[in-house]
Amino acid sequence: MEEYNHGYFQEALSNFTKDFAYGGAIRHLVDHGYTVDRIIKEFNYPLSRDTIEKMVNRYLEEKNSNV
Repeated sequence: MEEYNHGYFQEALSNFTKDFAYGGAIRHLVDHGYTVDRIIKEFNYPLSRDTIEKMVNRYLEEKNSNV
């Protein structure tokens, strides 16, 4: 059980760190019409495509639910 909690904490900390470091910039680019492909092509973020897609999708879901 402790190993599970440690893994969960590590994942949460990693997601928080990525969002703090890059989330605002990625959300800003999405607001300006950038797609995941364009963000990856034009910017040198040290993030995987999967991570960027998750950030973009989460932001768009949150944005659409607030409308």
